[in-house]
Amino acid sequence: MKKTILTLAFVALGFAAMAQTLEVQSAAQDMRKGYLTKAKASIDKACAHDQTKDDPKAWYYKGLIYCQIGQETKNPKSKYKDLAPDWCEQAYEAALRCKELDKGNEYSETNNTVFSYVGGELCNRATDAFNKEHNFEGCLKMCEDAIKAYGYTGDKKSADFAYYLAGLSASQLHNNDLVKKYFNVLMRRKTDKANVYQTLFTMYRTEENNAEALKVANQFYKNHPEDYNSALMMSEAYLLSGNTEESNKMINAALEQTKDNPQVYSKLLCAAAEMLAGNQDFAGAEAKYNESLSINANQFEANFGMGSMLYNRAVDKINTDVPFDDETGLAAKLEEEAKVLFGQAENYMKSAVAFIDALPADQQEMQKGNLVHCLNALKTIYARLNNMDELKGINARLQTLMQ
Repeated sequence: MKKTILTLAFVALGFAAMAQTLEVQSAAQDMRKGYLTKAKASIDKACAHDQTKDDPKAWYYKGLIYCQIGQETKNPKSKYKDLAPDWCEQAYEAALRCKELDKGNEYSETNNTVFSYVGGELCNRATDAFNKEHNFEGCLKMCEDAIKAYGYTGDKKSADFAYYLAGLSASQLHNNDLVKKYFNVLMRRKTDKANVYQTLFTMYRTEENNAEALKVANQFYKNHPEDYNSALMMSEAYLLSGNTEESNKMINAALEQTKDNPQVYSKLLCAAAEMLAGNQDFAGAEAKYNESLSINANQFEANFGMGSMLYNRAVDKINTDVPFDDETGLAAKLEEEAKVLFGQAENYMKSAVAFIDALPADQQEMQKGNLVHCLNALKTIYARLNNMDELKGINARLQTLMQ
C-alpha cells in the first residue's frame, strides 16, 4: 500500500513538473502570437513555481516577454501599454537570473538581446533624468545598471555612452572620485570626447596633483594628436611643470592645426594668451591677443582677456607691499605704472561691454555675469583715474542691473 502511494506521489510530481514546463511553452507561444497578457501570466507562474523556478529557459522567456511588453508601452494606443509598468526592471532581473542558471550558455546569445534592450532603455531613461528632471542620482544608478548590462553583451560602444553620462552625473553631484572612476575608463578606451580629458585634467590640477594632470594630457595627445585641444592641454601641462619652452612649442602646434580656420584660430589665440599671461609672459600674451583682434576686432574673448590682463597687472602694482619708511619713491612709481595700465585696460573693457550690448536680448541675459564683471572693472578704473563723470554712469548701470 505504501509503495502504491509513493508511486502515485511520483506520478503527481511528474504531472506538476510537466504542467509547469507547459506553462513555459505556452508563454513562448503566446508571446509569438502577441498575446502578451496570457504570456505574462504563464511565465510569471513558471518563474515562481518550485519545479521551474531554477530553469534558465523560463527566465530567458520572461526576459523576452517583458521586453516585448516594453515595446508596447511606447505605443500610447496599445492595449498592453499599462500591462507592466516595471517591465524594464523585470526584464533585467530575468536576464540576470537566466545568466546565473544557464551553466552551459545555451541561452546566452539570445539572453544578451535582453541585456542589450534593457541597456538601451536604461540609457534613454537616464538621459531624460539628466536633461529633463535633473535627477542626477537617479541617472547615475540607471547608468550603472546599463554598464553592467552592456558588460554582459560586450557592447563597449553603448557602454561608453553610459560611462559618459555617469561621469557627467557624478560631476553634477560633486563626487570627484566617481567622475574619475567613469572618465578614466573612457580615457583608457581612447574616447574622442575632449571634455572627458579636460574634466580630469582640471580636477587633478585643482588638487595640485600635477603628475596625474600630466598623465591625462599625455594620454589625450597620444589618443588624439589631430585634436588641437590635446596640444593646448599639453602646453598647459608643461607650464605646470615649469617647462615654458615645451609649452610654447605645443601652443604653436595647436595654432598650426587651426590656422586655416580663422574663427577657431582667433579663439585659440586667446586661450594661448591666457596661459602665457598666467605664466607672467605678458609680452607674449599681448602679442597673441593683438593677433586675435587683428582677425576679428568685434569679439568678447580677446577684448576681455587683454583688458583683464592689464587690469590685474595694475591691481598687483597697487597691492605691492612697500615699506612705510621707503624713501626711494617706489610707492609713487607703482601708483603711476598702475594708472597707465588702468588706462590701457579701459578701452578693451569698454569694447567687451559694447560687444555684449549689441547681442540679442536673450543672449545679453546669458552674458549678464560677464557684463557685471566688466562694469565692476571699469568702476575701479574710473575711480583710480579720477574720472567721476564716467564713474557715475557705471554706478548707475550697475545699480540697474542689480535690481
